[in-house]
Amino acid sequence: MMDEFKAESTPRRGFLARLAAGSLAFVAGGQATTHANSSSHASVPVEKAEPWLLRIKGKHRQIFDAMEINSGFPLVMTHIWLMTNKSAYNLSPKELSAVLVLRHSAIAICMNDAVWAKYKLGEIFNVTDPVTNKPAERNIYATTKGFALPPMAEAAMDNLKSRGVILCGCNMALMHFSEVAAEKIGAAKDAALQEWMKGLLPGVTLVPSGVLAVGRAQENGCTYCNVT
Repeated sequence: MMDEFKAESTPRRGFLARLAAGSLAFVAGGQATTHANSSSHASVPVEKAEPWLLRIKGKHRQIFDAMEINSGFPLVMTHIWLMTNKSAYNLSPKELSAVLVLRHSAIAICMNDAVWAKYKLGEIFNVTDPVTNKPAERNIYATTKGFALPPMAEAAMDNLKSRGVILCGCNMALMHFSEVAAEKIGAAKDAALQEWMKGLLPGVTLVPSGVLAVGRAQENGCTYCNVT
């Protein structure tokens, strides 16, 4: 595991225990999303597809699967794919569809500064703010202005969103880590869950699970890239 996750063994065991107990359900809007066609190599019928799937329209389609924060490199790899398709092949944005799925520990990248500060995500995920050299109390991957890797500031979440990247956050990871964080600061887990849901960055779609989204994207023509 990367350094960011050396302190995460207990939360991961807790996640697996909750999963085994069947205690995780899709909470976005209080309803489960419609199941899509799961037949091998088949496109999801338009009438059954979730809205984010309908945005996958480019001739060249790729899904970026991020399970860890990995110092922001899932964002960087997505940016490089867009950048080199432009520089090498002069492809327009309309010809490209990039889907970035942030699941398990990478869900933290989806959260706004308020959640990072209140729930001490820098401590939980061992992320250091390069400005303060202390555990991050802000999302250092959220904006181009404050991006953790200045030479790659175009890889920030806000810029990827503006370039049409489809950003998906894992609901199961959000539920698990909001509870872990609530326990850390002595907050009620239900209140924390609601704050995390409201604290998603603009443009992030909460999907039932990251692994489900990875599969749905591939059924809709995306090639797979592991960016963990």
